Amino acid sequence: MDGVHARRAFKPHLVMVAVAVVGCGGSGDFTPLELSVQLDAPQQFRTALANGTLEFHLSRPLEASQRVVCAIDGEPSICANDEGRGSLRYENLGPGLHRLSVGIESGDGTELSVVEQMLEIVVPSVVVFTASPAGITASIAAARAGQTVALVEPTRWVGGMISAGLAVTDVGPRGLEIIGGLAQEFIERAREAELAKGVCPGACIDHVNFESHVAEQVFESMLAESGVVVERDTRLEDVQMHGGRLSSISTSRGELAADVFIDASYEGDLMALAGIPYRLGRESRQLANPPDDPEQLAWQEDLAGVRRYRGPRLMTVDPYLVPGDRSSGTLPFIEPRPTVMPTAGDGDSRVMAYTYRLCVTDDPSNRVPFEPPDNYDVTLYEASARVAEALAQTRDLAEALFNPEPIVRSGDPAYFKYDLNGGSTFSIDMTSPNLNQSYIEADEHERQRIRDAYRDYILGLLYTWQTNPRFGTLNEELARYGFCRDEFVDRGGWPHRLYVRVGRRMLGEYVMNQNDVLQNGRRPRIVDPVGFGAYSIDMHSYRYFAAPLDWVDGVRREAIVVEGFILEDLPDFAPYPISYRALIPRAQDATNLLNPVTLSATNVAYASLRMEPTFMILGESAGTAAALAVETQQSVHTIDYAVLRQRLLASGQRLDY
Repeated sequence: MDGVHARRAFKPHLVMVAVAVVGCGGSGDFTPLELSVQLDAPQQFRTALANGTLEFHLSRPLEASQRVVCAIDGEPSICANDEGRGSLRYENLGPGLHRLSVGIESGDGTELSVVEQMLEIVVPSVVVFTASPAGITASIAAARAGQTVALVEPTRWVGGMISAGLAVTDVGPRGLEIIGGLAQEFIERAREAELAKGVCPGACIDHVNFESHVAEQVFESMLAESGVVVERDTRLEDVQMHGGRLSSISTSRGELAADVFIDASYEGDLMALAGIPYRLGRESRQLANPPDDPEQLAWQEDLAGVRRYRGPRLMTVDPYLVPGDRSSGTLPFIEPRPTVMPTAGDGDSRVMAYTYRLCVTDDPSNRVPFEPPDNYDVTLYEASARVAEALAQTRDLAEALFNPEPIVRSGDPAYFKYDLNGGSTFSIDMTSPNLNQSYIEADEHERQRIRDAYRDYILGLLYTWQTNPRFGTLNEELARYGFCRDEFVDRGGWPHRLYVRVGRRMLGEYVMNQNDVLQNGRRPRIVDPVGFGAYSIDMHSYRYFAAPLDWVDGVRREAIVVEGFILEDLPDFAPYPISYRALIPRAQDATNLLNPVTLSATNVAYASLRMEPTFMILGESAGTAAALAVETQQSVHTIDYAVLRQRLLASGQRLDY
């Protein structure tokens, strides 16, 4: 079904016994300090949350007669210390400056060493949820416009997918023509960083592929320079509404109030908790429009709904554990034959395949070999093996199944770093009812199970491709590659974010659809653009199941089928405008929320909109609009578009094409 969902839901002493402060509120967003003769002033840091933790470690173990003492604004406070690591918990601090101190005392109370930190509690006017590229550009745009911005990130890392392995930037053949503003600033700064390292081909003039750690460093610098307060390791728990407005959000570290909120998450969690109606899955070809819309042609989407199913690469492959025996059950990840076969154009609640974007290398000096997960089970890859055996009759498997895209040259110019994406059947892409199909509406515990399952599946697949003789030439090819030792170093080379290609989609003031993307004349041209999209309509597989096909022996019997894949180029690859109204909810649902990622669009349109450069463009526009709404004390619906347009153009955004 393709329904609409809604939910309400002391002074320092010059001694060499040192205490090093390593974080606040789990943020880790300032340089660790070490007390020594070099320290002569405290460091100040900012947070928007009244609750948090100051973490510290000792440079050496305490002696039996020594103890750690903590204080907040001169008043003793409880701190924990175990084996040289500890924390000071602060709660309910009001806005303004506060002095937090951690010291070491001897048994008779003599102060041996102390370090102080100045903590500033700020009151944000704009709160942005998730430090995705769109969340980063939204935050920076609002901050540069004079607003106090809190950027809430559930993990320790900023940069979303661009710093999590998506290094081959999806700009489209003519995408660079419409990228400006902060997106262009990021590209230029990341390009300069790669040029300084001497790793990109040529002179880097048109280079738009970036190492993940370089992208993360550039994002960190841009945030710091703009004064954005980044709250890391801070999970969203609930949203409070008052009079049609979001008044505050509840997080794992306390409450945050603001005038305007921006949801920049890939899942649309803030939007959903605020009770904003949304769609999940594919609209039907017949019902991709509001039923009372008189202009049916404007809403008709030829690509909507379920697609015609086919065999993987048009081959016939048996779907059952015991070939030909339905009673033995289907292979892992293959759904049984449906009781009612899907009809092309029908709607459903399915989303396209998810994956992890991996950074791999063929440089022996930087390569970490692929290893199986602890729970490795070779039977999980039986469908992949059968497809490979059938494919090997006509294609080279290494070429057909394994297609890493070069990012930059390695330290040795004979080698490269690569972005490994999914796409081919039973590659590192996977779609399954208990994986991506369950992810969006799951709680955090279940989402983590799914993320772990994807990790184990992909690790096992790479190991199988490398070691199982049924994969032929792929064995030798995979043996040349491994994870990059210098990427995701705190995670053993594994990216920190699952690639959620599509989540919820808001039902907003304007719903972008296929006709807007293809600019085929069925809808009037958008008059309030806040950016452009420029990528093809790109959908990965939605499901694998058993269904009857005609086999080469002339008999019609069940086989593995794949459904959902689409790659539809834009006419002349022409960029298309994106309406400001697609970034805002309907006025009756909320008046102070902007949504540049899970924006208002049909599934078909979103398959083109879902690219990181587009998200960065829309993020900047959302941040600029949020600042304008705060300044004028208006809703996001009543701000003057002419003024917004003027500000966006002044910042370098491209709104005319």
